[in-house]
Amino acid sequence: MIAMLVVIGTLCVGCEESKKEPAPQITATKEKPFSNSLGMKFAPVKITGGPTDGKNILFSIWETRRMDYEAHSKDVSGVDDEWKSAEGNEALHPVVNVSWEDATAFCAWLTRKERAEGKIGPKDEYRLPSDHEWSCAIGIGSKENAGTSPEDKSQKLPGYPWGNSWPPPNGAGNFGGNAGYGDAYDRTAPVGSFRVDQNGLYDLSGNVYEWCLDWYSSGQDNRVLRGGSWLNSTEFNLRSSYRLRGSPRNRSDFIGFRCVLSVG
Repeated sequence: MIAMLVVIGTLCVGCEESKKEPAPQITATKEKPFSNSLGMKFAPVKITGGPTDGKNILFSIWETRRMDYEAHSKDVSGVDDEWKSAEGNEALHPVVNVSWEDATAFCAWLTRKERAEGKIGPKDEYRLPSDHEWSCAIGIGSKENAGTSPEDKSQKLPGYPWGNSWPPPNGAGNFGGNAGYGDAYDRTAPVGSFRVDQNGLYDLSGNVYEWCLDWYSSGQDNRVLRGGSWLNSTEFNLRSSYRLRGSPRNRSDFIGFRCVLSVG
């Protein structure tokens, strides 16, 4: 049977559905990450355990850059300008002085923008990573209980993203002087300046702390931050299992964020 469009007067039954564009098929690999409208690149991370077990979760290979956040600031009225005040914070450096609320607002804006542009599908969503997803990215997700609070898991596992040795080896990341390690940057570094990890991601350790979705504890007064920073680089700060807590409205020059793209 041949499908036909039935025209009744000026009403074309079936025309609207015929005009709908199919949802884009988002694919990404470590070698060929998905690139969005801002030039942010996303690579897959295998998620085991937790609510998103086995889901297609793509991590931004970089922390959100100042240039990405600037596009948001120009397009949306009322964005707090404190992010502009960071000393020496150039376009390719991670944006800092952004709260958890600022970061989630950026993700919501980017989702709306790219759905409207047909860059992502109606079920695809940019957001902050969960604490457990972040653990999967750093390589300890299978060693932790996804059902316990970040507070209960903080510092429970030994080891660092580069292994078990201390201090960090050369090129491991942008760390402060407490790490017994030096690099060329007094504060933040351009994203992607240091070695890439097994998933194709940069700066999961050092540069800036990264906001995660979760509450830090059952008290629900602080959110989770992961990864250490250019400022806080003591041995316990840089453990893969370490969690920092922060008020959702807190802004600091050593705090930024990384987006994930949840596909489908």
